[in-house]
Order: sequence, then structure tokens, then C-alpha cells
Amino acid sequence: MPAEEDLAKFCSKLIQTPSMSGEEKEVAVLIRDEMNSLGFDRTWIDEAGNVAGLLSGSGAGPTIVLEGHMDTVPPGRLEEWKVPPFSGALIDGWIYGRGAADMKGAIASMVYSATKLGEIDSDVYMVFVVHEEDQEGFGIRHFVQREGLRPDLVVIGEATKLNIAVGHRGRVEVRLRAEGRTAHSSMPQLGESALEKMIDALVRLRTLSKEFPEHPVLGRSTVAAVAISCSPGQIPVIPDVCEALLDYRLVPGETLEEVLGRLSSLVAGLHAEVVKRTLRCYTGLEAEVTAYFPAWYQPSTLAQELARTLNADVTVWKFGTDGSYTAGEAGFATVGYGPGDEALAHRPNERVSIRDLELAVAGYSKIVLWAERVLTRGGT
Repeated sequence: MPAEEDLAKFCSKLIQTPSMSGEEKEVAVLIRDEMNSLGFDRTWIDEAGNVAGLLSGSGAGPTIVLEGHMDTVPPGRLEEWKVPPFSGALIDGWIYGRGAADMKGAIASMVYSATKLGEIDSDVYMVFVVHEEDQEGFGIRHFVQREGLRPDLVVIGEATKLNIAVGHRGRVEVRLRAEGRTAHSSMPQLGESALEKMIDALVRLRTLSKEFPEHPVLGRSTVAAVAISCSPGQIPVIPDVCEALLDYRLVPGETLEEVLGRLSSLVAGLHAEVVKRTLRCYTGLEAEVTAYFPAWYQPSTLAQELARTLNADVTVWKFGTDGSYTAGEAGFATVGYGPGDEALAHRPNERVSIRDLELAVAGYSKIVLWAERVLTRGGT
């Protein structure tokens, strides 16, 4: 079977293997087995459930990580799909299904780029991680820290329409808490409504958000209230506790302390804290995590040169990626390059074109060879 047919078939098999966050085991095994069949020098699954493959070089070149995530969001309302969301159906040159664009198409292209590489100087790690959709950066942080890696280049395969992405805003999940005094709701003047206090805070936030910091390329910081709850939350009691969950998108240079201070000062007595939770991997590993993901922007001359090499544009993402860790926290040189359109992610009838997959295979191999020319191990 021609390599192009193998590529499309593998992408379809990935989509046909559901892998919501925390449920990535089957797809990890599928990826490992495919890498083994293609002759990777080493493949393994770590204690978090990330799957990795190594193409060993001569030792004279840089260390390169091609990275993506295995998990997807759920399919949503099935009646909105024209094909079953885990069908991996091939229709008119497109592969349909949950994860096609975000980002199983890129995984397939990365793995098959190994078929285009002969003898190389670089050590090329292909790393496909768990829990990116609910905790970006978790999987890749675990992998590079346990392996002791300091990659010279990280390539994130999130959808870019085959352009080079050099950054995105960060995000933080914030829990706002307002407290008041209970009273019988027939006599509200005897209490202090935490709900009304929260409403005042959110109205003020809408006004203040127009003055949030702005980045010349990534845009302005934004905030969205996505959930609200009150206690005791029943008639006839004035609520004494109200909590709201905020999705705050921050720009480079904006600190977490500034964000929390800004939100806490909306009204008197308001408290803002970063959401914390326990992440449970399919392997049984549990980790306490904090929902803060730094912004990053790396418009380096190297990224510009790489874009020219690929005949691509330089762009930025609207959403968050594992670059929050690799670039925003660890400071590794990071670019994004992937098949597909980010606008199709998380939506019914998600799809990726087979042509994009084929071009991405060539693109990833070109990136490795380009990096060998311009990068040296341990630095530029």
C-alpha cells in the first residue's frame, strides 16, 4: 500500500479510537505500535501515559521534539454530525471525526514523517501527551523533566493551516468568591446578598475589561464568566456565598499576581484564587495541578527563516497549547506547525484534508533537516 494510503488509514484509526482526557490508553498503544512498525529506534509509554518514539541521530545535531496531544474533547450532540464522530470516514478528500483537526491528523503526519528521514544527526523525539485539553503543559512537562531533556527546538503540531505559529495568550482559571449574610428572602434588608455582590463585580468587570493590557500581535487580555453558583441556592434564603468561574486570557508581561489583584479589587470583600484540582491519568498516576498557563511569544529570526523555508506565513494561535510550558515556562525555542484549521476544532463535523496531512509529512521532515543546518546541540 502506498505511503499516502498508510498515512490516511492511520489517521482514520486514530480517530476511530476514542481518547477523551484521562482515557488515552488505547490510542497510546496504537501510536506506539505504529512507530514500532516504522522502525523507530525506541518507543515507550511513561508513567503518566504519554507515548514517545525516538529517532536517534549521530549525536552531532540538535535535540528536536515533535509534540502533540492524544486527548480530545467529547463529540457533543451526535445529531449535529453528518457522520458518526468516531467513524474516521473519508469523504471527498477529507477525514472526518472528533480529533481530526485537533489533533490526530498532526500525530499521523508526525509519525509518518519518519519515513522521509534517512540518516540524521539530530535526536528526534516524537512525544504525544495526555491531558492537554484540560491541563495544557502537564504531559510534556512530565515527559521532559523525567527524561532530563533540554530540547533545542520544540515543534507543536496543533492546527496552523501549515503556517508557523510563534505564540498565544496565556490563560488562568479563576474562582471568584463573594460572601454575605443569610436572611429570610421576604426580608432581604436583614441580610447581605452574596449573589448581588457578585453581580456588581461582574458588571464592573465588563467595564474594566475594556482597559485590560494589550499586546500588539496577540491582542488584548479578555475575561469570560462561564459559571456561577450560590449557597444555599434556594427560596426563601438570601445567599451568603456566591462563586463565579472565570476564564481569563492574559498577554505576555501580565503576571498572575496582577490578574488576581485586579479581580479581587472589583468590589469590597471579593476573593480571587486560581483553580486547583487533581488530575488522574489512565495509568493511575495522580497529580495536583494549578490552572495557570503562561502566555508566550517568540517571533525570532529563526522562526521567520523557518517560515520562508516552508513557504509559510508566520501566525499566532487564538487558543492555548502546550507551548505555555515549553516556551512560556521552560523557555525552550518553540514553534507551531500543523495540518488543519483551528476553526474546525471542538465542533461537529471536525475534519482534516488528506492533502494537508501529506504536506505536513513533508513539512515536519523539512523542519528537522532545516534545524540540523541552523541549530547546534545545546543552543543556536
